Amino acid sequence: MSPLKEGSIKKKLITQERLLKLLKLGALLTVAVTAPNAIAVLKPFLKKEKHWKEYYPFSVNKTLLRLYRKGQVKVSENKKGYVVRLTKKGKTELLRFDLENMEIKIPDRWDKKWRLVFFDVPEKFKRQRNFLSLKLKNMNFYLMQDSVFIHPFPCQKEIEFLREVLGIPHFVKLGLLENVENREELEKIFKPLLKETF
Repeated sequence: MSPLKEGSIKKKLITQERLLKLLKLGALLTVAVTAPNAIAVLKPFLKKEKHWKEYYPFSVNKTLLRLYRKGQVKVSENKKGYVVRLTKKGKTELLRFDLENMEIKIPDRWDKKWRLVFFDVPEKFKRQRNFLSLKLKNMNFYLMQDSVFIHPFPCQKEIEFLREVLGIPHFVKLGLLENVENREELEKIFKPLLKETF
């Protein structure tokens, strides 16, 4: 394989998540409509557009076509030709990616406070309730008792986002505690996380 020329960019494959996020950020993507259910990326456009030139054209084209056929992107005509837009289904898919990747950040210094998440979700939202419990466990929350979780680090934004996306904002509450009776036990449980703070 020949070495890259000076100033050239090493190209890579693009994922569905990355392509959707670039479109959400406003990256323009011009295509040609080749058939009723087929589109093709314009290679000359990819080479000069800063958002896309780091990716292989064939990868952008293949990934885009997959998203198009799943209804997560659509093609609209404007003065610049046919451009790709996110659909509602594509925006929902982005939220799913955000949920999967969401985690509680470890601060440089722990404020010695505890975050309590508790909920009473009706049975008709059982699926959302089960997802919420599983996601909290995956984000290292500790289950104190049924529907009551605790974590030592700030998580208000994450919990608010999670309950809004799941459509159960009024059934999930967040509390901030200065003291907890079983503090020593909790500090032992969260020791792997707490030791990363000062």
